[in-house]
Amino acid sequence: MSHTNYELSYQVNTVNWDGQAITSLPEKSYLPTLKMLKSIGINEVMLSGYGDHEPAAFDMLEETKRVGDTLRSLGMKAAQHHGLCAMYAPLGTSQDVAVNLLKRQVDYAVNLNADVGMFHSGWCTEWKKSSNIQIFEENVKEHGLDALIAVCAKNLRIAGDYAQERGVKLAIENCDRFEAMANIEIISRLIRAVDHPAVGVCLDSGHAHCCCNNLLKWIDTLGNKIFTTHFHDNRGMRGEALTDKKWISPSGIDEHLPPGFGTIPWIDVIQALHKANYHYTINFESGGWPDMDAKNGYLAAISFWRSLEYFAKARP
Repeated sequence: MSHTNYELSYQVNTVNWDGQAITSLPEKSYLPTLKMLKSIGINEVMLSGYGDHEPAAFDMLEETKRVGDTLRSLGMKAAQHHGLCAMYAPLGTSQDVAVNLLKRQVDYAVNLNADVGMFHSGWCTEWKKSSNIQIFEENVKEHGLDALIAVCAKNLRIAGDYAQERGVKLAIENCDRFEAMANIEIISRLIRAVDHPAVGVCLDSGHAHCCCNNLLKWIDTLGNKIFTTHFHDNRGMRGEALTDKKWISPSGIDEHLPPGFGTIPWIDVIQALHKANYHYTINFESGGWPDMDAKNGYLAAISFWRSLEYFAKARP
């Protein structure tokens, strides 16, 4: 493919998502941001937080339709919707609840005029009773990892059929050592087991980098199953004595800096995306550059990214 500049997308908050409840934000709180982004050539955004993992005092399906209509009225769309969603129920029980939740993620993406509905891998329907990591380890101990992957793959295939019918894709995020079933070995096994054209991966650059895992290996391994991105920067682990731990906390290392303010080799990343024939939108899970007004901060971040794209094309 000829490597033209990618479409770019930035996150915009339309709900408040505090770990206890989901509340709808008034349109006046985000409409100016949408119009500002549109004015500088950004036609796609990342929306987050619609889902059934927390109680909400509003109709989620109706609200996502309304927000989607607002985007359409501005000539904009969502590159992705980032939600949280269970991928499986405890093995040995019915998987209907998990499948229906996955289908709801598809519905939210469609309503929001989004290309992709994405979510963290490894979530179980029983997540409120215990941590997802503990539930994962208990299911693996009792049934084995192969059995768990097979159940998740079956659920995702059913949801993938539904997504394909509705014209969107589903993507699981590489949360790495922050979540269960989120490292490169398990995700690549899961995606191969699903083997569905509408089910792939959201590549989170920050998660891979701050867990000391090679972002270029993720791209090389997952290739054309990468459907969307969460691109942001950080300074890696910075010497913390965490490399021998199975699970780690994102606190303090998942910095969500704009590209260029951490230590990710972005030109190499863009060239790896070219090699993998990645042709979707680049979605940034970060804002503009700091210490300036919002519009100029975004303009600076966009200009820097376009320079990276130029050097990625020009440099052997």
